[in-house]
Amino acid sequence: MKNGSVTRQENSTVGAEVAPEVVQFVAAAANRVYEAWSAPGTDQRAEILAEVCAPDVEYVNPLKRATGVPAFAEMLSELIGTFPGHVPVRTSGLDAHHDCARYEWALRDRAGQAVIGGIEIVRFTPEGRLTSIVSFFGQPPRITYTYQV
Repeated sequence: MKNGSVTRQENSTVGAEVAPEVVQFVAAAANRVYEAWSAPGTDQRAEILAEVCAPDVEYVNPLKRATGVPAFAEMLSELIGTFPGHVPVRTSGLDAHHDCARYEWALRDRAGQAVIGGIEIVRFTPEGRLTSIVSFFGQPPRITYTYQV
């Protein structure tokens, strides 16, 4: 069997009032936020986040909230302590319009298995810097129906 190669094709949906190149910047910014998890310390995480986030970026998930790059970097350090050896990755392309985008993410363990996933909704500047990241864990709750006869 020959060794092959893997290529990645990332698709995005681009809606009103956002240019395709800005969506590419936002995708790269989201990836850099996830790369900040692998940085060796809080200061290095803050440097990476400062490259792609507005100074007053707000990050919220179901458990925590942080406002500003330093607080966001500190929160990532706390989360890393809770999930050692795990790294988040973006698992979908972006669906973007105006100054908003959404995408799916997963937290992978050392074996590469997703242990949790969800969706993130971001807001961004016209240049593609992230101003807000809202993270949800898992899929939205399903509606159930009860039928009476």
